[in-house]
Amino acid sequence: MDTLQTYDELPYDSLPLPETQPDFLAAMATLHGYESPTSGRMRVLELGCASGGNLIPLAFHHPESDFVGIELSCAQAEAGARFVAELGLGNVRIVHGDLAALPVGLGKFDYIIAHGVFSWVPAAVRQALLCVCREHLTPNGLAYISFNVAAGWQKWLPLRERLLAATDANLPAPQRLAQALALLSQLETDCDDALLLQEIEHLKTAAPSYLFHEYLAEVNAPMAFADFTRQLANEGLQYVAEVGPRRAMVELENAWGLAPALINMRWMEAECALDEVLQTRFRRALISRNDAPPAYPAQSLQLSVLAFYCDLTSEAEIDLDTACEQEFINAAGNRFCVAHPLLKAALMALSAAYPVALSYSELIQNAQTCMTHFNAKGSRDETDFRDALFNLVLVHGVHVALERRAHTDVVESPPRAHALARLQAATPGWVVSGVRHVALGLDAPARALLAMLDGTQTLDQLTLAMQTMLQASGVDVEGETVSQLIQQKIEWFARQGLLQAKSANI
Repeated sequence: MDTLQTYDELPYDSLPLPETQPDFLAAMATLHGYESPTSGRMRVLELGCASGGNLIPLAFHHPESDFVGIELSCAQAEAGARFVAELGLGNVRIVHGDLAALPVGLGKFDYIIAHGVFSWVPAAVRQALLCVCREHLTPNGLAYISFNVAAGWQKWLPLRERLLAATDANLPAPQRLAQALALLSQLETDCDDALLLQEIEHLKTAAPSYLFHEYLAEVNAPMAFADFTRQLANEGLQYVAEVGPRRAMVELENAWGLAPALINMRWMEAECALDEVLQTRFRRALISRNDAPPAYPAQSLQLSVLAFYCDLTSEAEIDLDTACEQEFINAAGNRFCVAHPLLKAALMALSAAYPVALSYSELIQNAQTCMTHFNAKGSRDETDFRDALFNLVLVHGVHVALERRAHTDVVESPPRAHALARLQAATPGWVVSGVRHVALGLDAPARALLAMLDGTQTLDQLTLAMQTMLQASGVDVEGETVSQLIQQKIEWFARQGLLQAKSANI
């Protein structure tokens, strides 16, 4: 196949995926007792990389490492290659190709990423993907494979069948999408199923590419976890961890002294049971070659060797005196309930340090210092704290890493954003990504400002330029107000790791 026509017509959003960061994957593997590759110099392969929205930022922030992307959509591969060339990155290349027929000489990789591929390709290509992982992973390398899970998808397959039947597969993707949206509106008026109504509302407001490629694509093959692990075993691979957010975790009782094979069998059975209970719809699995040492269910004791980061806020005054539940909110609007006073103090410390990660000992020390500073009377029990932190890590309220990652939030004059941020901001359709590989929601004026920060314009010049741009769009704002807003936004850019020192050559 020369290209993937539907992805040319309706490309999937090409976004940074925080859970695919090699450092995060290595830390999650460590939680499961797996010794992963070092996160220093590494080789990373992404299968189905779209236009590189995930791969290119990883390459930019790891200039010492090598990155390769394979994409079947010719339009997306070419867009990614153009972006790489304009950015001038020499450590990443995006290749138009088929993962079932990879270019020769690719070599071995420490990390392989396949997001949004496995469930959406024919069975032969799924097998080929697993063969790529077996053949191209280093001995202790890790592969990230996301897939749809049968337990959570069974309810929605009839809806997919109705949409497939009601739309013309011969039409271009945008026209077929319009047919699907019309049917959803019709179903909405006659539906009394609350869950179905919720799904319809989600599909009508989601990115068009999501609706098309989940519900109208030729292949969407949800798989039971047991079948997935069986296929892994057939290809010489093994399951290491789930790296997506989890609402529950596997705990094996009375497992002491059991042989590794028996522990693994009980673990896999428990994962299958969890999927059924939780109606799991989507998994982000971490896998390795089966000649590497086996992993085990995650253990909170492993937290002591990791580092942590988060960017959370609270709408209420934080109570460090009692174990009352309080909500903390991340930039995506996700809410996390936290009760343990020492963990609340830890979240304050982590958010103050963001995007730098704190080691476990630093986190404990900073949280204790915060409690002392506020003369807090709440519990400082470190065992309970560790367990509460572990649960928050599993739901991605706090993220884990192996490295602290150097960062400066000093705003020099004139301010200068790094090359990746400027190009992302200036390129229509590209998402700006922070240093922690998160998509940053920027409105048009913020994107315009970021693109201007090339280190040649003073605050006064930036103020005049932005004021002129706003006036041209019919918005009249006083210069002093514009200046204040620019300063606030630049400080926020600095916090997200978008700025660079004058000495940096990027």
